[in-house]
Amino acid sequence: MADSKPDLPDNNKKYRISSKSGILSVLRVMIRNNSQATCYFGDAGSFFPTALLNLDSQRGEMVLDYGPNEEINQQALQVEKWNVVAFPNQVKVQFSCQQIGKTEFEGRNAFLAQIPTSLLRMQKREYYRVATPTTAPVKCVIPLLLGKSPSTVEVLLQDLSCGGMAVIDSNGRSNFEEGSVYENCCIVLPDIGTVNVSMRIIRVEPADTGFVHDLQSQRVSCEFADAGENALSLIQRYITRLELEQKRAS
Repeated sequence: MADSKPDLPDNNKKYRISSKSGILSVLRVMIRNNSQATCYFGDAGSFFPTALLNLDSQRGEMVLDYGPNEEINQQALQVEKWNVVAFPNQVKVQFSCQQIGKTEFEGRNAFLAQIPTSLLRMQKREYYRVATPTTAPVKCVIPLLLGKSPSTVEVLLQDLSCGGMAVIDSNGRSNFEEGSVYENCCIVLPDIGTVNVSMRIIRVEPADTGFVHDLQSQRVSCEFADAGENALSLIQRYITRLELEQKRAS
């Protein structure tokens, strides 16, 4: 299982960047894109939204945006390490922050931390997938292509990553075609929020639901053709929460 904070470094050596120039290049892209990020800290999976605001390569320091909740900000200042995840250009970037303190940047509160000595940079095809629960299923409403009837179909997710998902189409009448792109698909993440993505069908196959009489259901594997940084951040938060719940139950 992937770590809830949210990746185990030892399992991701091939994605790790350790050169100073490579690290600064990735971080500068985050600043240039104004990439929204999520900072995870503590054993309880606490988090807050942030963004990278500035780099001082000479001093080895970086400035991150202050969180919206002061109580959470104060809790974050009490821990020794944060894990920050962002998705500039739909590429997952993850790094740890240490020597964290409070500062001011352009007249407002901010966090000051050391520039990381390494970071992970993972392409979409390399994202870890997590099985979604059957007790509180994740639903997705897919607008079908023009001329199709009905105009939408509701499916249940079987697994999810920041790169795509697999869904179960219980009636099997939606005629999903491999290679087709479906836009404005609405995924409802329990207790997290609703995200809209465009997805491309990768594979359609009979679903193994465990019921002998169920001959209609099909499993549809998809990759996200277009998902904004905010959508990917919400998906990552949901995945992290699932991993924490699975870890507690094990």
